[in-house]
Amino acid sequence: MWILLWAVLSAILLGASFWSLKILLEQKGAWEKFAREKSFTLNKGTFMGPAEMNGVIGDYKFSFFTAQRGGDDLRNRRLMTVMEINMLDGVVDGGAMGTQMMLAFMQGLDKLHPFKIDFAPWDTAYFVFARNDENVKKYLTPARVDAFSQILKTKNADVVVLFNDKEVLVRLETSDPMKNADKLNKIVNRQMSLMNQLRLSADERAEFIIKSDNAE
Repeated sequence: MWILLWAVLSAILLGASFWSLKILLEQKGAWEKFAREKSFTLNKGTFMGPAEMNGVIGDYKFSFFTAQRGGDDLRNRRLMTVMEINMLDGVVDGGAMGTQMMLAFMQGLDKLHPFKIDFAPWDTAYFVFARNDENVKKYLTPARVDAFSQILKTKNADVVVLFNDKEVLVRLETSDPMKNADKLNKIVNRQMSLMNQLRLSADERAEFIIKSDNAE
């Protein structure tokens, strides 16, 4: 009886390990293809370890890597695929938006306080924090609110967006291993398209700079 139970458990563990390795190798293959097409730097890692990928597309810096989502014990810890997109073209100072899983992180950000979007349709499942309410409110046009909302509702992802007058950073954490190069390309293009809508026009940038100078 015990031998049979041991054999069943061993088969389950071996099967799970094989499946995890299969996914990992598929992810590495997809990332290698994507890195080659985009001239990204790829670190394949060890045979059993995750890869990392970094590069630039236009005005955007990208980072892809694996992070561990913490839990009360080992059984609740999960590996997440992380994509970070940095737009080195700031907007206004400053704020953060995120999904439920990112709330604790945003609450710990210095000098930011809860901000309510009540001048455009907004899903209250998403949380917003701001530093300068007047600037953030003026910056958040209906079109930009919609763009932020579309970023936050990225399928199967926990998302946080940080912005100030120096840069905009989007971080997505997902259980999806992103093991398909074509799908990865679509995700990247979608995020860049949405982030393009967050940019300031030349007139807006000049106006915010003047406001900032007058406030000092």
